[in-house]
Amino acid sequence: MNVLVVEDEAGTRQALVELVRELGYEVSTAGTVAEADEELARLAPDVCITDLGLPDGDGLDVVRSAKAGGRDCAVLVLTGRGSVRSAVEAMKAGAHDFLLKPLKAAQIAAALAQLAERREEARGLLPEPLPDPAVAGGLAGMVGRSAPMVEVFRLLTRVARSNAPVMITGESGTGKEVAAATVHLLSGRAKRPFVALNCGAISPMLVESELFGHEKGAFTGAERRRAGTFEMAHGGTLFLDEVTEMPPDLQVKFLRVLETRTFRRVGGSEELDMDIRLVASSNRDLAEAVRRETFRPDLFYRLNVFPLRLPPLRERKEDVPLLAELFLSQIEERERRGFASFEARALEALSAHDWPGNVRELKNAVHRAYVLSDPPAIQAEAAEAVLTDSGSADLRPAGGEEGAWPAVPVRVGETLQAVEKKVLTATLLAVKGDKRVAAELLGVSLKTIYNKLKEYQLEP
Repeated sequence: MNVLVVEDEAGTRQALVELVRELGYEVSTAGTVAEADEELARLAPDVCITDLGLPDGDGLDVVRSAKAGGRDCAVLVLTGRGSVRSAVEAMKAGAHDFLLKPLKAAQIAAALAQLAERREEARGLLPEPLPDPAVAGGLAGMVGRSAPMVEVFRLLTRVARSNAPVMITGESGTGKEVAAATVHLLSGRAKRPFVALNCGAISPMLVESELFGHEKGAFTGAERRRAGTFEMAHGGTLFLDEVTEMPPDLQVKFLRVLETRTFRRVGGSEELDMDIRLVASSNRDLAEAVRRETFRPDLFYRLNVFPLRLPPLRERKEDVPLLAELFLSQIEERERRGFASFEARALEALSAHDWPGNVRELKNAVHRAYVLSDPPAIQAEAAEAVLTDSGSADLRPAGGEEGAWPAVPVRVGETLQAVEKKVLTATLLAVKGDKRVAAELLGVSLKTIYNKLKEYQLEP
């Protein structure tokens, strides 16, 4: 593999050259954008490592040149902490990744090893053409023929073939985890692990063990070595579900690993390399979380390189019949009662609904209608009854007046966990156990509600 190093500072350039040669790669150098253009044209390198600040331009110019004319050159951008935003712009222009200064040998080694492995896997292999989603009715695990979803499929296909971090946003129930898994399945990492981490459900006492793993005897109860999230996802994709729920101390630990690309198991001394592709999701506004200072801006820049919004089901109602038929076939495959289709009026009723709970709510509604119907088709009466019972939830308290929710007594000095448990219990009682409505009132995901119920050993 041939590597071009573009760096105007002589000492840094020489150190990089020596390191790349020690790693077993061929290397050439340039000190300016103009020299980089000449080397790119002359050598057609496989990888370009470029600084952002150059005498006659910046790293963005090098990125554009490396990608011009269909060149297949992966670009690693070097930047200081103060220029992370510029590095993100470089990734949007086509850079593979950015590395923060001061550089560590392990960072460069891990990044080049990953690129070399991907190059070997791709050598001599042509990717199979993907079906047209508008014709096939979906992409990998996602379903839809509507214009909003065809655009989502187009963006997913494009970003999957890069290594850029993806930030998926959308309302609860729109299928963010399915979209993340689709990115993984369409990427060069498809044969490697896909690991999901629910950022709002990690116990504060077990954060380091969860992320980094631990050695046998590292703490009381550590009876054997355990691999953490980073180790399990090595070579594959790490999905950060509901990333805005990530506690501040976890954000710090996470960012450190992303910057150094190394970590240690709890109780261990061995530095382990990290090679993962990041995909994150949130049903909240991540930029707003940064403004409120509940989310670190440097981590935001790391994760929000390629933002992708999933449309709510009310914006893609033409997909409702397609999704309903899919869910019916899945349920019938498990329960085998002899159902093959929907009555026409049943599909009309489903298509007319607003679906505040999105695809997840539709799936549950189809299952309830399945239970209430007699084969061979889902009856219109059953669909209408289900929609009447589970229509758009009225979030007002009994009596209809705003602010009439029952008060929750809290004493000074009570632990935050105790207060959280009280508020969760009182909210569920007030909405008669409807967990989706409770999640909307509390401003968290439905998955977080279930995780908290399990954590506090409340009724599931």
